[in-house]
Amino acid sequence: MCMESSHLKMTIAWVCLVALFCSTAVKGSKSNLVVDIEPKRQTAVRLGESLQILCRVGRPLQVCRVEIPGEGGGMVLSKGQPPEDGIEYYGEGTDAGQCGVRITKIKEIHDGIFKCTLTPTDSRTEVQASVKIIVAKPPSNPELLTSPGSYSRSIYRKGEKLEVSCSAPSGRPAANVSLFLDDEPIGNEERPTIYDSNLDDNSLAVQNASRSLDWTDNGKILRCVANHIALDKPKETTMQLQVYYPPQPQPTIERFGYVIGRQGIVNVTVFANPRPRFLWRVNDEKISEGHPDESTRIETSTAVDLGRGAWSVILTIDSVQKSDTDKVYILEARNDEGANEYHIVLSTSTEPAVYSEISGVDLDAGSIIGIVVGVLVLILIVFILIFARATGRWCFAARRRGDEEAASGVGAGSEAHITPGDEDEEDHEDPRIIDEKIPQGGQENPIHASTEYVNGRTDVKEAKKDEKTDTPV
Repeated sequence: MCMESSHLKMTIAWVCLVALFCSTAVKGSKSNLVVDIEPKRQTAVRLGESLQILCRVGRPLQVCRVEIPGEGGGMVLSKGQPPEDGIEYYGEGTDAGQCGVRITKIKEIHDGIFKCTLTPTDSRTEVQASVKIIVAKPPSNPELLTSPGSYSRSIYRKGEKLEVSCSAPSGRPAANVSLFLDDEPIGNEERPTIYDSNLDDNSLAVQNASRSLDWTDNGKILRCVANHIALDKPKETTMQLQVYYPPQPQPTIERFGYVIGRQGIVNVTVFANPRPRFLWRVNDEKISEGHPDESTRIETSTAVDLGRGAWSVILTIDSVQKSDTDKVYILEARNDEGANEYHIVLSTSTEPAVYSEISGVDLDAGSIIGIVVGVLVLILIVFILIFARATGRWCFAARRRGDEEAASGVGAGSEAHITPGDEDEEDHEDPRIIDEKIPQGGQENPIHASTEYVNGRTDVKEAKKDEKTDTPV
């Protein structure tokens, strides 16, 4: 009896313990409901746009309450309510476990934390969810800062390192900033830095870049560009770069197509910054820019600025003579960064074809068509010659007839050497083979065992003939 009572007590204790665990789990599941909120992360919206926020659980709701920043406390919403001040219920209804709000026009005061509070019908406990609403505020004009150059704030030398910083302050959220040199992005190897301020909820976005300047960077536009959700088009701050460099080298300059007795113009473009001083040397005579030579037949112009460090210098020959194409023309350019000389060759010949990237020759359409037609004609001629040789036509007809006559002559000679009875001699070679081996003049064939045909002996043949005729039947 004692054993049975102890077992009964143990069973009752286990049942009570399981019931306690179950009730605790149910209570915990009711109190630990998870609210799904959409959007899940902070969202930026432009001033005057609409916004929908939806909170939901998997159970029907008895209360749906939302708190919108700047609207002064919470408001209880349900499906079918008329909107007030552009705010109304959003969702499929509280019976579906959904508690949402639609704001027709976002105001500046709506920037902040949105909250939704839900009370399920089977619980007296509220559950909450929240998300940050960012009412977008455009940044101020972007600021472009550069390291100073060797000559001034914005004048640099070739090979000098340029440090650039592009920033867009006072944006909400932070702006996207980018750096460009003309249309070439720079600074992509460094990620933009974002500085957030907790005082007025504004931010500062900064993009840095560094570059070693080349002479080709002269005259390019450095651009600091800021993109933002609150902007219809990007904001931009620019600065033009000045890069000083010496006159750049060039290979020998060739000019073609000059006509004897007519005016000849030699145009040379030199890249240098700042503006170089130019001096022409024609043979041993020096001609300053903008002045004629001693004969006044040759005159030089002053340099024309083409922009971005390009300078056009012209030498004019009044009436081209044959001797002018034999002269040595040198243009000297010099500035504070350095100097260079350019050699010019004049010719009355037409300009030759320029090398192309693929075949090495830059040909026009007519030349290409001519080459293709020529190759096709050559292939056709080769095919015709092969066909004529194989069939013995045209110029190969005589050769074919000669081959046929030679072949017929060999056959006739072979038959003339065949005599009756020869086929009975097993050890005798084919007389046609002998005829091919014996040279003219009847010399002995040391290989052949018989000499009846070689030495012209007819007695043997007659004897063999008589033997055949006297044979008894």
